[in-house]
Amino acid sequence: MESIINQLFWLWAPVSLLPEWLRIFLVLFVLLLLARTILLYIVPHLVNLMCRLLKKMLYLLSYPIMAGICTILKRRREARKTDIPFWVDIIEGMFALFDRFFNKMIQLFRKRKRNKARIKRWSFYFATALAILLSAATMNNPNEWYTQKWKNAEAWLNQEPVQKQVFSSASPETKEFILNRKYKDGGNIRVAPALTADRLYTIDNGEIIHFLNEEQVDSKGIKWLKVQTANGIKGWISASIVREK
Repeated sequence: MESIINQLFWLWAPVSLLPEWLRIFLVLFVLLLLARTILLYIVPHLVNLMCRLLKKMLYLLSYPIMAGICTILKRRREARKTDIPFWVDIIEGMFALFDRFFNKMIQLFRKRKRNKARIKRWSFYFATALAILLSAATMNNPNEWYTQKWKNAEAWLNQEPVQKQVFSSASPETKEFILNRKYKDGGNIRVAPALTADRLYTIDNGEIIHFLNEEQVDSKGIKWLKVQTANGIKGWISASIVREK
């Protein structure tokens, strides 16, 4: 899994040099083409299979019900009651409606095979137009939720991959750290072990933080410690700005 993520970072590296609108268009276009493949080649087969199974179930269910209705009507005729109850027409109509629906879906699946090239061509045009429209919407509406989602995803892709290393703890007891004396303005605790990660909290000089026995080294060789503040905030802080109490 980690190698796949690293390959994703390498693939995104040249794309990140393109203009933002082009990056958005390429990502959306690829995603829409993947969705198009699923809709054209997987979903129709599943729908066709489901319709065939439901049609079989309908036949199995309708047979004993209609046999029971025939028995009831036969007894009514023997009792010289020739009228047919309204609920019989309702039940027969429901079975006929479902049967027509399933047959129609199966016929559409067969027509899809004949018009496969046309469907592929028009779905490609639709995916291209939709990618253009969504790209324009993302660029022109910076405060919308989908634009924020894009910003977060791009920030994650641009973040440098972290090389994890396992360190054995010398003592099971929790260590306490404080800032080095020269950092009078405080130190930042970040959401991830990287300088590009968002800042979670700023500790003051003299404030105690607890080490959570997890360390990582990023691609720049900076050692990070996972810590927790007194008010429960967990994050990463550079080991170069703190010292053990």
